[in-house]
Parts: sequence; C-alpha cells; structure tokens
Amino acid sequence: MSSPKQTPMIAQYLSIKAAHPETLLFFRMGDFYELFFDDAKQAAEALNIALTSRGKSEGEPIPMAGIPVHARQTYLNKLIEAGFKVAICEQMEPPGASKGPVRREVVRTVTPGTLTEESLLSPRENNYLVSYLPAAKRHPHALAALDLSTGEFFALTLEREDQVAAELSRLEPAELLIPDNWEPEPWLKGWKRCLSRRGSWSFDGKEGARVLLEHFQVTSLESFGVADSPPCLGVCGALLHYCRETQKEALSHITGLSRLHQQEGMVLDETCRRNLELNYNLKDGSRKSSLLGVMDRCITPMGSRLLAQWINRPLQSLDAIATRQESVSWLRENLVAYQDLRERLRMVHDLERFLSRIALRRASPRDLGGLRQTLQCLPQLYAILTPADGHSLAVPSLLRILADHFNGHEALTKQLEQQLADELPLNLKEGETIRLGFDQTLDTLRSLSRDGKSYLTKLEVEEREKTGIPSLKIKYHRSFGYSMEVTKTHLDKVPPRYIQRQTMTNGVRYVTEELKEYEEQLLTAEERMLEREQLLFEALAEQVARQAETLQASARAIATLDVLANFAHIAEERNYCRPLLHEGAVIEINQGRHPVVEQFSDTPFVANDIRLDNRQRTGLITGPNMAGKSTLMRQVALIVLLAHTGACVPAGSAKIGRVDRIFTRVGASDDLAGGRSTFMVEMTETAHILHHASERSLVILDEIGRGTSTYDGLSIAWAVAEHIHTQCQARTLFATHYHELTQLESQLDGVFNLTVEVKEWKDQILFLHTIVRGAADRSYGIHVAQLAGLPRAVTRRAREVLADLEEHAVHHPDSMGQGHAPASQPYQLTLFEDAPPSPALLELKRVDPDELTPKEALEALYRLKELL
Repeated sequence: MSSPKQTPMIAQYLSIKAAHPETLLFFRMGDFYELFFDDAKQAAEALNIALTSRGKSEGEPIPMAGIPVHARQTYLNKLIEAGFKVAICEQMEPPGASKGPVRREVVRTVTPGTLTEESLLSPRENNYLVSYLPAAKRHPHALAALDLSTGEFFALTLEREDQVAAELSRLEPAELLIPDNWEPEPWLKGWKRCLSRRGSWSFDGKEGARVLLEHFQVTSLESFGVADSPPCLGVCGALLHYCRETQKEALSHITGLSRLHQQEGMVLDETCRRNLELNYNLKDGSRKSSLLGVMDRCITPMGSRLLAQWINRPLQSLDAIATRQESVSWLRENLVAYQDLRERLRMVHDLERFLSRIALRRASPRDLGGLRQTLQCLPQLYAILTPADGHSLAVPSLLRILADHFNGHEALTKQLEQQLADELPLNLKEGETIRLGFDQTLDTLRSLSRDGKSYLTKLEVEEREKTGIPSLKIKYHRSFGYSMEVTKTHLDKVPPRYIQRQTMTNGVRYVTEELKEYEEQLLTAEERMLEREQLLFEALAEQVARQAETLQASARAIATLDVLANFAHIAEERNYCRPLLHEGAVIEINQGRHPVVEQFSDTPFVANDIRLDNRQRTGLITGPNMAGKSTLMRQVALIVLLAHTGACVPAGSAKIGRVDRIFTRVGASDDLAGGRSTFMVEMTETAHILHHASERSLVILDEIGRGTSTYDGLSIAWAVAEHIHTQCQARTLFATHYHELTQLESQLDGVFNLTVEVKEWKDQILFLHTIVRGAADRSYGIHVAQLAGLPRAVTRRAREVLADLEEHAVHHPDSMGQGHAPASQPYQLTLFEDAPPSPALLELKRVDPDELTPKEALEALYRLKELL
C-alpha cells in the first residue's frame, strides 16, 4: 500500500508491483524501463548496471536502475538465465492523454518456462513448463507438460515418486508449478531452483475441466483422454491458467492435448540417463560425445527436438517400432529420394516456434518470411513421397501419412507470396515488410514519404549554396526531429532566418519554418505508413493463426520425416543394421560397437558379440581396468535403447527381446549436499534396482561393493548378483574385480562368465578389447597404475606387497575357494539386529481365512488387535 508521501508515479508503480510480487517489474518510462526499490538492487547486481535513485520514500532515496527500451531483449536474456521472472509494464497511452500518470499495464510476464523468443531458447531443445500434483489418498501423482514455444501439451499419471522423478529427468523442466499448500519432498530438491508455487485451487479437477473446455471450445474432453482423471484435469488447468496469466493472450496455438501412459515407453530414470550419457557427457556436461550428440544429424530444429524425445522415451510397441523401421529402410533403399528429401529440408524453418510467436503476437516479418519459405517446400516433399511413376504403394504407410500433411496450404502460401516483400526487415518498425503494389493506400503513403525525403536532400543542397556553408547537413534526431547541423567554424555564416534548436560540442542545430513544415508532413506520412503496414501485417498474422492446427500437424510431419531421414543417413554413413525386435527374452548382438566411442576413436573399434537369454541370463564380466568392460556394457544398453526408437544400430546383426526398462549402476560419486558417501549413493541406486527390476528389464552393474571393506563389498556384490538372477530374473551384465563371483557360474543355472582378452609381452600388457567366455585370473591393476604414471618405486613396492598377499592367500584359503558362498564373518559390527517376530504376525500366519465363519473371523480380528 502506497504512502501518502509518494508521488503519483511511484504510487502507480507500487500498486502494479503489489500485483506481481515474485517478479522484477520493468516499468516503462519513455525510452527506458526503470526498476525501483529491491527490484533495482537485484537488477543492478545481476546486470552489472548502475544503481542510482529517483525521489524519496519516507525520507529515504528510492533505489532506481534503468535499461534502454531498445536493449530490452539483451537484458531480459541475462535476467532469465539468472532465474528471475520479469513483468513488462508498458505505457498504454501517449503522455498527456489523461490527467495524472500515464496509464500503464503489465502486458506480459516473462518466466523461464514461458519463453518464445528465439534469442532466449535453444533451437534444438524443448523448453517445458511442467505442473505437478502430488498423490493423495484418492488419486495418483499427476504431471502435465507444455512447451509454449511449440504448442506441445500432454499429461500423465504416475503411481510412485521414483516414476515422477524419472519423468522430470526426461522433461528437464525450465519451470515447475506446484500447489502452494504442499511442501516439496526431499526427492524434489534437484528442481528447487525452478519451482513456482501456485494457488492450490488452480490444481482442482473441476477448475481444470472448466479451463480446458473454455480453451478448446468443446463440450466434452473425452477425445483428449483426460476426462476421467481429475488429477490430469487439475495439472492441465493449472498450466493453462498460468500461461494465460503471464502471456495475456489467447494461446490459440495450443490446439491439442494428449495423455501419455507410462507403459507405452521404456522407463529410463535419471541415473540411467546420466550413466549412459544420453543427453550430456559426464566429462563437461555438453551434448558433444553424448548419444544424442552423435545421433543428431537432423536438418531442422524441429527434427532435433523430436529426436531427443524419441531417445529419452523409446517405444514399447513392437508394431510402432516396426513402422518406423520400415520407413528408415525405404529411405536407405531409395537413395535418390532420401538425398532429395534431406536437401529440401534444408529450406525448412522452425515452423513450430514461428506459429507460437505468431499466435502470441510476437512474430517478426522474418518469422512470416520463414513460414512462406517452409510452405513453398511442402509440395516438393509431397512429390518425393508420392512418386507419379506408379510406385507410390511401395512407400511405407507412415511416410504416406506424413505426405498427406504437406497438402492443403496452397491458398495461404499464395497469400504470403503476394503480401510479403522478398527481402524482409528484422523489425516491423523498419518498414518495407508489405510488398509494393499489394495495398494502394500504403503505396501512396510510401510515395509521399519517399518524395519528402527527396525534397530534404534537395533542400540541403540549396541551403549550402545560399549560406556558403559546405558542411551543412540535414539530419534526423529522435528527440529533436529534423534539423540543419552547422559546425562551429561556419557559425558566422548562419542567416537570421535560422532558428537555433540545440547547441552541440562541435556545432549548433537549427531549423527553419520551411523545414518545420515539411518535417510535419513527412513524419505524419511515415507514421501513417507504419500504422498501415502494421495493420496489414497483423491481419496476415491473424489469418495464419487461424490455421494453427493444420500448420502444426505439418510441422510435426516435417519433424518426423527429418528424424527418419536422419536415422537412414546415420545407418548408411556408419554401416548400422536394422535390428529384429521380438517379445522373447533373447538379446543377441553380433559384432556390436559403441555408437559414441566409435565416433571418437582414433583406431578401429573392436566389435564384440553378446547373447543374453533365459538360459544365460546373467553375464559376469571380469578383466583389468581399461580393458573395455564398462564400454561393452554401455554399448549393449545403448544398442537396446536405439533399437526401441526405430533406429538402426551399430552391429553386424541384432535380435532384441523387448526391454521395458534399463537400469544402470555405473561409476562412483558422492552426494556431499545430501550428506551421502560414495558407498551410500551406490547402495541406494542398487536398492532401487533390486526393488524395481523385472524379467523384462536390462540391468547394467559395474563394480558393486567397491566403497567399503573387501569382505563387505564382496559379500554385498555376491548377494546382489544372486538376488537379481533368482528374484528379479532380469537380463544382466555384471562387471566385477571380485574374481570369487565367477564361481556363481557353477552354482546358478543361467549365470555365465565373460572376460576381456589381454596379451602379456615382456612385462607389458596389451588390451585386445575382445570379450570371450571364461573368467580372468588377474586384474593387472599394477600394470594400469604404471600406465597412469605412478612412480616406479611405488609400483615396485606394490608388486612386493601383492606377492606377500597372494602367498598368504595360498596358505590361508577361505571357503570361497571351495566353491561356496561366503560364510558370515564378524568383520563389521552391525548397526541393526533383526527384530524378533511379531506375536500378531505369528497369529495371523496361523489363521486360514477360507476356513473361518464370519463370527470366527471377527473374533480373530479382536485377538490380533489385542496382540498389537
């Protein structure tokens, strides 16, 4: 609430600021946006700009910072990257149009999750705004995601928190909306920076249904798949309400909503994505040398974004996978068509993001120009996919469906060609957007403006001759309009009819009555010309916005075609094969290669074979460090993942039994912020696998049990291997330096040993990187340490210690050498003793509910209650 001592302008500022408390308020003051009070301090620090003051509040100077209007985008970028939200408050009327302060309104709030500007977005990544409603007694967890820059909108429900965490790791939300009456759980701490609290009422299912019905202008939500799910309705409604509130526009480019079901896609949790380096590499966190980095050779930004979605959510439907594979195979077989498609796609722009800016009234002339060029390419894409030589039936069904979306835009294309100039400016205010000859009124105003400027050029020459001032120039200044500039050396020649307007450092600006008269005519003509051009441009943009739904369908078709052509391109270039997917358990990869390592290797990659099935379900891999154990395991996981996207894979041949989830426990790192040691992190991730892996899963385990004592680690690794094999029954690759584990091959059916071949020569070792059946008898750790550069004295002493230890082991063999599981040894005190059995549980085990009458059941229930 403003103080009576505030000026009217500051009072207005405080009133508007009170309605936008979580934002920095850009308050328009002429040619500047100004920020006051705490906003000014935060902005000055974040932007490294001067902090000054304007007026006083309660006797204290009011902190103030300002940025030029024309530089708004640059400063916005910095603030958004720093995590701020910015409310843009514009002047809604000319100064002096009313008594008191100029009327001002917030026209938009810019937040990390609602970006549409090209300069604020990564062209090849989605920018998701996500809303989350935690589970309650009567409903599961619910998530909704919207990319405002593309119009993509979907929702899903999930049963467990770990599933929510996995989905968030897939979406990487720029902003996450949560109800304000819910306190985030510890597992959500990784997203703390992007949390935005919203009124819990906006997550209500009934309110969500109302918002959705109103937005889509329908009477039923059945076709969207969310009508029977109040949680989905709630999170979707919360998203739309937030976007309406921040954008102040109708969001006409959000034309659809889909409901995802978790069983439709392979589940990949955050640990798996990180360990397999799907999106970012572990070395520096960039896309380079990640799976996405080496698989993305898409031509269009739309294709790159869709490829990332496919890699992060591989399919489970074998029919859907086969449909993609057929299209990739056709493109590989029809080389001319494939090359022509790739060439035509180079002329396609980011149609999805153009449409969002057009719908939100933020489009530039070049956005519409890019739309025009894209639409001009569609008939050519259609012709390639529907050959006129009678072979169109040979084109796979998916490609024919995509081709159908490239028709029907002829009228709009013609309108854009007729109305837009060939060369378009960056900004509408620069003029020359509408083609000459399209609008007679605009042409007349342009002629007047052009003739006026010609007259000024002529007047400049005449005044030079009349006054004898050779350097006299007529220039335009934003604040002073047109004036005649005279340098100091010629001031004595200035005639009396010149009216002084401004003194400069090196001269003086003057006007004459004649110049003032023409200035008024010229500026009026230019102002009317820009107004007319803006009117025509907005009408054209509105016409485009009305066709958003069909244009978005075309954009999705372009993206899909781009990804399929990308798969074909990579398969041809790198000699990938089409995998055979099936519902069985067999994973058989012949001459498999690591898709990333192969691309960055200076030497030919050593291919390997692997087979997992019900008869050999768990592969225990032993061998020295640097021999290739981890590479092989990741390689298998990545080949399986790529196969489920519909892509070809780096192998001679591959048969892949459907996998519902990939688990990985690879590498070692601690969690200092969470107070967890390296070993605790390892055990937590391992526990997650043991609880959730199934016979349909693929499990990759690398060096379980390293972070504790040898016997503890070996015991844990042994028990984990047994449990996964016998209880989870997942297809598993388990790399270990505990050679004792290789005895499991003789104890458990389906466990088999693998090792990496090593050649010894003159006290040196050569890694052959070839995987063969059998177990390693040595780890060659000292050799690897020597290669790493440890001093010779250290490695010499290490060999002496190793010899002593091995000799001791010979004279004191333990039970593992006899082929048995490790006996329980008191090497470590336990923190927790097993609890004694509960009397109530013992009583319950004795009860047979099928043998009880209703009366006996009631009596048994009372007895159980007394025992608790």
